[in-house]
Amino acid sequence: MTFLAISGLLNGLVALGLGITLYAHAPRNPKHWTYGLYCGSIAVWGFGYCAWQLATSDTMALGMLRILMLGAVFIPITHLHHVIALLELSRSHRHLVRFGYLLSSLLAIGMLSPYGVAGVHAMLGFAYWPQAGSGFALYIVWLAFCVGYASCLFAKAHRAATDTQRFQYRILMVAYLIGYIGGATNFPIWYGVPFPPYGTIFVSIYAIAVASILVHARLLDVSLAVERSLPYVFMAIVVTPAIAVFLYAQVLYFGSMHMEFSLLVALVFGLFVIAGTWMLVNMRAALSSLLFRERHAMYEAMTHFSKSLVTNLDLQSLSRDLVRTVGQLMGIQHVTLYLLQQDQHVFAPVARYGNIPSPPAPRIPVDAPLPRHLAQTRDLLVPTELGQPCSSVQEDIQQSCEFLGAEVGLPLVSKNMLFGFCILGPRSSKERYAEADLDLLRMVSQEAAIALDNARLYEELKRSQALVRRTDRLRSLEIMAGGLAHEIRNPLTSIKAFVDLAPERRDDEDFLMRFSRIVKEDVARIERLTREILDYARPTDPHLQYESLNEIVESCVYSVRTRPTYRTTTFQLELAGDLPAILADRQQVKQVLLNLLLNGLEAMGPQGGTLTLRTYALKKAHRDDACVEVNDTGPGIAPDDLEHIFDPFFTTKHLSSEHEGTGLGLAIAHQIVQEHRGCIEVSSQLGHGTTFIIRFPVPHADSVHQGASSRGEQSLSPGTIESMSQPSIGNSLPFQA
Repeated sequence: MTFLAISGLLNGLVALGLGITLYAHAPRNPKHWTYGLYCGSIAVWGFGYCAWQLATSDTMALGMLRILMLGAVFIPITHLHHVIALLELSRSHRHLVRFGYLLSSLLAIGMLSPYGVAGVHAMLGFAYWPQAGSGFALYIVWLAFCVGYASCLFAKAHRAATDTQRFQYRILMVAYLIGYIGGATNFPIWYGVPFPPYGTIFVSIYAIAVASILVHARLLDVSLAVERSLPYVFMAIVVTPAIAVFLYAQVLYFGSMHMEFSLLVALVFGLFVIAGTWMLVNMRAALSSLLFRERHAMYEAMTHFSKSLVTNLDLQSLSRDLVRTVGQLMGIQHVTLYLLQQDQHVFAPVARYGNIPSPPAPRIPVDAPLPRHLAQTRDLLVPTELGQPCSSVQEDIQQSCEFLGAEVGLPLVSKNMLFGFCILGPRSSKERYAEADLDLLRMVSQEAAIALDNARLYEELKRSQALVRRTDRLRSLEIMAGGLAHEIRNPLTSIKAFVDLAPERRDDEDFLMRFSRIVKEDVARIERLTREILDYARPTDPHLQYESLNEIVESCVYSVRTRPTYRTTTFQLELAGDLPAILADRQQVKQVLLNLLLNGLEAMGPQGGTLTLRTYALKKAHRDDACVEVNDTGPGIAPDDLEHIFDPFFTTKHLSSEHEGTGLGLAIAHQIVQEHRGCIEVSSQLGHGTTFIIRFPVPHADSVHQGASSRGEQSLSPGTIESMSQPSIGNSLPFQA
């Protein structure tokens, strides 16, 4: 095999491999499929060139020459089309591209006739060198136009590009000029000029340069591209030798190569390639999971994790899970999550994973260059793709990323606002982040932003609910305080009398003993009243423990019956002796009962009535309940109002200035009961009073232990995970606004 045959074969193999690989990476991306067309043209030319050099007859050589020219005439337009797509100029050049493909098709038809290739003859040691036809010069003019126009487009884009893009454009311009100059060494000998065409080997230089730039710029991951190009590579491995065998068999059988039969064979194999490739592409997932198990498993796990994020409303737990899962699945050395602290106007680190760098994670002002850049672009930040700093802001961003050890910045955007970001360190395997990895991180970023925003809103909702409950408790406390003042006055009178009389009757032991007992009882009475008020008023976090429902009921009745306004009301208690304990927050349950008691007392008004409180146990097939029933003899609730009484801000107390309601009491009571996994029911008849029934589930021992174990943390490895609430590190130089 001669040097020219080898160079043609190498050009064909390199172009075919690169074209398939990049096209498979992103078939719908114009930059990739136009590159595939360009490489396909070079591959047809290269394989035809090799076959022409191996021809053994004039007829065979002429046939191979015309085949290779079918690829050659499409090289200029496919290259120009790829440059236009690469520079994102497709819309403004669509008419030129259409004209170019039409002209190339006409030239291809001409190359199959003597107007393109007139014949072959011996020259410079080559037995079958072609002679140019009368129309071959048109092809050379078209080639020169496409190369010159592509150079102008590159030069124009070079002036407006960033430093990194300029470097890439320069490489591409030099590469395709070398390739075309090498290919142009074939033309002199076509016209009888004795100049050897040894520059053919350089034709694939441009294809190799484009592929290297795409890999360097993270537009292509080699392993992923190989994975996606498997169906096409497999078809190429099967079809290419088969075509060669058929062509060689044609020569053995007919004694020469027939153009018609060769074209028929090429058409049949083309249809076979299309059908077979379609089948293999549909089997790509199976091939991927079989040959690239680690990558496939990582993508599956990350996809599943991103979809499950929205089910977690605990902000701290969600933050830990996010940095841990991303760090472990993608093999990242360290991950730090920053969230916006609006009151302090900073982004504070809330969770960190991995091999934590020695300097503590600083808090970053919202107007620092790094968060400002993420807020403006709303896309991943890869510091190495910023190029050489062309401004002080860009230099500050690169310094910040270097200080944080960031290889990728992952923005968290919700409702068009940046409320956080993740700093991802280098991969443990020292691999670069591929484009597929960045796409996966973009997906995780979107899901994580929604989940974290939901968790933040849920935290704010809980704080608002706590504030509303506190307001409702203060309303009840105001009523209780009025009764407390009156109730304390009586025992204070007896204590004052004892203090006044004690010096005069210090020798009367009977008086001292009797009054001492009365004073102790009165002091105990005052202590109990103040304790009830303080316990109820004290803001505490929900704390579930075993409580006696009977004791809570008695405490609530004792707190409200002391007010003089309710002296006309008869309090009737019917407490079950065998009532099981419930798992509850004592103060929250008191808040519910006090709300019902005060509503009943206010409904009965100054004329009074009977307020009955009854507790009992209720056994069901699936659970046991401890129930409390509150019944008043007031005017009742209208049927139209009954279905709305648990709605927030719904009240029927508009006519009374003294007891005007906010409409939140029963809504809060209903929510508290639901959080205790209980239920509250109401029934009422006009003129006969209203009855509320609250049912609390009686806990079982196994359910308590199960709930505690389910909240346990799993062990984490490798690396460590750290949660932070309010970092104390001040601003450092890279984050100055």
